[in-house]
Amino acid sequence: MIQIEQSKGGLVTAKFNNKYIHSKYDPLKESKQFIQQNIDLITNKSNILLYGIGLGYHVNEIIDSMNTQTVLFVFELNDELIRYAKEVNPRIFKHNNVKIIDSKLENFYSYFSKILDLTGDLIVHRASLETIKEINENFYNLIFDYCEVKKSMNDEDLNKILDDNFKENISHNYPIIDGLINKLSTNKTYIITAAGPSLDIELDLVKENREKFKIISVGSSLRALMNNGIKPDAVVILDGKEVVKMQLVGYENEDIPLCFSSSASRWAVNAYNGPKFIFNTGKENETSIKTRGTVAVSAIDIAIKCNAREIIFLGQDLAFIDGKSHTATFEKVYGFKDSVKNDHKNKEVRGVNGSVLPTTQGYMMFKNKIESLIFENQEIKFINCSMGAEIKGTIHMSFKDYISKK
Repeated sequence: MIQIEQSKGGLVTAKFNNKYIHSKYDPLKESKQFIQQNIDLITNKSNILLYGIGLGYHVNEIIDSMNTQTVLFVFELNDELIRYAKEVNPRIFKHNNVKIIDSKLENFYSYFSKILDLTGDLIVHRASLETIKEINENFYNLIFDYCEVKKSMNDEDLNKILDDNFKENISHNYPIIDGLINKLSTNKTYIITAAGPSLDIELDLVKENREKFKIISVGSSLRALMNNGIKPDAVVILDGKEVVKMQLVGYENEDIPLCFSSSASRWAVNAYNGPKFIFNTGKENETSIKTRGTVAVSAIDIAIKCNAREIIFLGQDLAFIDGKSHTATFEKVYGFKDSVKNDHKNKEVRGVNGSVLPTTQGYMMFKNKIESLIFENQEIKFINCSMGAEIKGTIHMSFKDYISKK
């Protein structure tokens, strides 16, 4: 429950679970600092996306800092906060360029995703976000993970790599992903393969039933498929680092379409001689592919854009199984042993069979992002035939059981 009190400077402030949502001394000064921390996302922007209304102080500051033609979208799931904000800062509810979206909007989550695609970035008022942690864990995790990934991306060396990748990849004028989507679209079920250890168990059955499916592989699972005589319909890469090219070594001359984001590893893209399709270049009328920091999301979203009505996950374990985090081909791909260790810093996650499995914070973030994509596409049937973490929004069954029911 939110508690309202007077700050040392006389303005109204608020607390939630004994933590201040705004400064107990000077909410206005704090809001000005908040704006300066996010100034690059405010000035010279056509649209701004903010999660977290607080009591509206920082919203007022954004209004005063943005262009007169800019539209500010404020999303807030805590109705109590909105009620107090109306009392403390009513101006923000009367401004023509401010759209405040609350929990009463039926398509809140899909609309949030649409605006995030429009703006390309997000400002988060973390104190407001904390007020929904218990009442909406899924959305909280989505925003929290976004912030964590964004924080990790504030690495000058990595940003330079991604920028150089973008310039190099764009310069080749590769065909955009729409051409491949048109070719792949079918009423067949799609399989998305990831490189979790349970993928190895299913490969014989996949090979026997290959003609029944369209298969989209992430780069790290390609070798496991090819070693078993399974050629996927497409392979997807997202990561920008040079090491990604190791995923394609030995398969450079295959005719498998390579799907890659505009900032993906230029070394991998340049080394590959087969058909290539780029996505998220910013070109007009180009189909946008969701990324969210994990290639699994991109692979799944490509299948969604191909009008898939049923999508199977294989090897999407997101946890350690018998001490392993990847397929047996990991060492062959990268030239060194699987270095993801199970130690005291790791987390635990509920497994598909009800057991508790060791995992990592990184895997938990990927899991949250996959679940958010599933939540946005509830008209599609998602079947998790992996053997690791439980993925919300999916039906779990073994791949053998799935095949036997068809």
